[in-house]
Amino acid sequence: MRRIASSVFILLLSICVRGQSTYNSSPGNEITRRIREYIDTLKIIDTHEHLLNPDFLKRTRIVDFFLLMNHYYYDDLISAGMPVEMFDKLYNGDMPPYEKWKLIEPYWNRSLNTSFALVAKISARRLFKVNEINAGTVEVLSQRIKSAYNNKDWFRTILKDSCRIEYLVQDDDALALKEDYIKYVKRFTPWLNVRTKFCIDSIAMEQVEPIYTLEDFVKSLKKEFEKGIENGMVGVKVITAYSRTLHFENTDEAAAKKVFKTLVTGDEDLEISWEKAKPLQDYMFHQLLNMTKEHHIPVIFHTGLQAGQGNDIRNSNPVLLTNLFHEYPDIKFVIFHGSYPYGGELATLAKTYRNVYIDMNWTYAISPSYAKRYLSEWMEVVPASKIMAFGGDYNCVENIYAEYQIAKQVISETLAEKVLNNQLTEAEARQIAKMILHDNAAELYGLP
Repeated sequence: MRRIASSVFILLLSICVRGQSTYNSSPGNEITRRIREYIDTLKIIDTHEHLLNPDFLKRTRIVDFFLLMNHYYYDDLISAGMPVEMFDKLYNGDMPPYEKWKLIEPYWNRSLNTSFALVAKISARRLFKVNEINAGTVEVLSQRIKSAYNNKDWFRTILKDSCRIEYLVQDDDALALKEDYIKYVKRFTPWLNVRTKFCIDSIAMEQVEPIYTLEDFVKSLKKEFEKGIENGMVGVKVITAYSRTLHFENTDEAAAKKVFKTLVTGDEDLEISWEKAKPLQDYMFHQLLNMTKEHHIPVIFHTGLQAGQGNDIRNSNPVLLTNLFHEYPDIKFVIFHGSYPYGGELATLAKTYRNVYIDMNWTYAISPSYAKRYLSEWMEVVPASKIMAFGGDYNCVENIYAEYQIAKQVISETLAEKVLNNQLTEAEARQIAKMILHDNAAELYGLP
């Protein structure tokens, strides 16, 4: 059995490596082809992932065809009408692949046009040689995925050999991945979203330090920050747009103390509104910024589209951060996800402020046409040194691989168009490809 699994792994690996330079190539466009072939030789820095530990994945019930759909495409299934109650069955139910497919099939047929679905289809086609996901193929697709995960090298081979990732920047909310090429950014959400007494008490219990005053609360944040520095944190990630506006006012200490006192002296189940909690949250955020400034750590913001249903997109417009760019000129601010759909606003910010950087991670999975449109526009507006062009933002390596195939095509076509329009020479296009896929991120995060 082990010999069979190994043979399947070798077959799958040969498929994914052999086909890398042929995806959706532009017939007759020699410049696009040459730039794409050059990109295929590059080592890259993947600026953002939520990877799950493969050993953990193997213990779950999603190592079948649903692995390719479990992250962002799941939101499209819900958007297409799939009842949320199916969540538990799909993730935790002990169902064979065909039965699981029958639950999904009606909603797949309604949403197979989306780019999140495209990522799943490319993963199936390029890595597992299954050209179409349907009732007749989900069993064999599931078997090939299980066989791949029986090989301990699958995870590293896809990232290091197929995608040529030199470094990968991992969001710290996933299970620990102890690899020398994986770097981490850290969230400080409990301090930035605080609006309950329970939150404060939980931090105190975890750190085994009482929190009675606002000064104690700031001290607890500093302790967690220093822990991040000791553990090799390369950036600070802010996801507050999922719950509140990205506009952080420079609140005075007295206003923050008033909110803190309300919380700390209240009942255990006290919860105040976001509006009432904002002065304390804003104050804590500015304390965090001062720590990042002292340690020269970049600050990263989730902007634009949010995963899941029912989020308020108005909270995540990058323009809401403008006051911070003024107040902290020495801090490097990284704006994630190409700010979809606020690409024009992002261009203005990155052009106007020397401390604002564009990161395109996830944009190719959201919309390849958006990524291409705005990469082309940003190339005309923003210095290329301030653009980072790839991060998958996925929890499994298969979808990272698939999104990178889309990214390479978008980047090579965009740069080729600039060459054809005499905006760049071909040598300059290659230079920019290396900058946006490797060099810029290496400099920003201090990677050797």
